[in-house]
Amino acid sequence: MVSFYRLNINTTSIEGSRVSSCQKYEACKAPITKVVFLKTYKTGSTTVSSILIRFGLSHNLSFVIPAHHNPGYFSRTERFNSEMQKHLSPPLPGSRYSMLVSHVPFNKTAINNVIPNATFITILRHPVAAYESIFGFFKIPRILHIHYAANEDPFKMFLSDTDMYVKLTKNPYYMTLLKNRQMFDIGLEPKNYDNETLVDHVIQQAAKDFDLVMIAEYFDESLILLKQLLCWEFGDILYVHQNTRSDKLRFKIDDWKRQRILEINSADYKLYQHFNETFWHKVKAYGDNFYEDLKIFRDMLQKVLLECLDKGRYVIDYANRRNRTLLKDGAPRYCTQIDRSGFGEIAARQHVQTPENNTHV
Repeated sequence: MVSFYRLNINTTSIEGSRVSSCQKYEACKAPITKVVFLKTYKTGSTTVSSILIRFGLSHNLSFVIPAHHNPGYFSRTERFNSEMQKHLSPPLPGSRYSMLVSHVPFNKTAINNVIPNATFITILRHPVAAYESIFGFFKIPRILHIHYAANEDPFKMFLSDTDMYVKLTKNPYYMTLLKNRQMFDIGLEPKNYDNETLVDHVIQQAAKDFDLVMIAEYFDESLILLKQLLCWEFGDILYVHQNTRSDKLRFKIDDWKRQRILEINSADYKLYQHFNETFWHKVKAYGDNFYEDLKIFRDMLQKVLLECLDKGRYVIDYANRRNRTLLKDGAPRYCTQIDRSGFGEIAARQHVQTPENNTHV
């Protein structure tokens, strides 16, 4: 298990806190290893998936990944289905699939056929922040051929006539990114975005389908809930931020933009409001040790920051969209483990085989 002990980070209070947390959670008997993570866009989901991948790799778990293309996603617009199931990289010898953390719109019935009795989690972000991040990170002005002068704001131009600009792309991926993408990933089809009855139905269904909906604005708090739910250790949920957007791709948000974004993404906003409220019910149910455990965890994260990351050095990668902070020269070995995201390593471990021989689901 990847834990603080395995990673050789010393802390004086970890042992007592670990015991108190597990005592509060009576069902905590063994770590849960069958996990499905619905990976959403520009919500901190890459950091969450890196945590899950690290745990899976350290426990020799098998991941559900596509056999014939980038293991980071199955489809950006098509829900997980039986056809995808025919084209999976096989699990490790002698094992069955335990984790799904790649991008794919949600279809619980099909996923259950591959990983039965899994724990389901996802993460949401306030639609204003998520939408601005999507617009910048995916370079939407270039995709939609928005021509603007140096003193003009392409985001404001886009928001002023969103329908006109969206019609400029026939790519269904970008069309889904530009309106209620989180709701789409959860299960609502675009044609139903304005149907309040179906919006409410999908939200209520998601409340039944997911064991935990994390909230990006309360990322550390979400990880404490995740740790309890999965009966993991503090060391298992350590992280460094992944996929951080370049500062050059950020746009200022004023009140008008905020209102327009909420109008465009009204279904996302309703989804977010529901799970932001239920999130705090889970915090309350955690018990009196929640904020004690949160403090211990943040102290550990601060130690990781100080020992691992060189805040003054970074590289711009991912087609000039991402600032990736570099590790310090001579950083402890555990830093490399925490910093990896792992999809390439997963693919290397699970060799491709032909679909007709893939019978391990």
